[in-house]
Amino acid sequence: MGVLILAAAGILAWRNSRIIAEQRKTKGAIPAVSSYTVQVTRQSETETSVNVTPLIEAAYQELQGTVRVSLCRMNGTMSELKLEHAVQIMEHTCSEYADQGSVIEVLTYSEAVRNEEEGKALDRLGQRLQRSQS
Repeated sequence: MGVLILAAAGILAWRNSRIIAEQRKTKGAIPAVSSYTVQVTRQSETETSVNVTPLIEAAYQELQGTVRVSLCRMNGTMSELKLEHAVQIMEHTCSEYADQGSVIEVLTYSEAVRNEEEGKALDRLGQRLQRSQS
């Protein structure tokens, strides 16, 4: 009786592993959870990190020079910000720089967008930043 139960369990485990493998083939690899950061750089700081992908960038002219504020997706690392929190920080930071200087340009890197959530967030943020430019 025990041998029968073990054999049935083995067959079920084998079938489940085949089903899971088939689902991964049709759906693709399980996507990694993305995290985001907001970077503020001065004109003289042109060094970009290979660990980030810029999604949207706003440039402001101040007395001290040009300041760039970028919302970036972190590549291969975690523990930064969730998308909505990063968007809020980007909005707040950009509104502070807009009060201190003039907006030069707002660039959206739509080719870097990975999913619908990022696309919608960047559209909303881009519209808000463009309004502050006017």
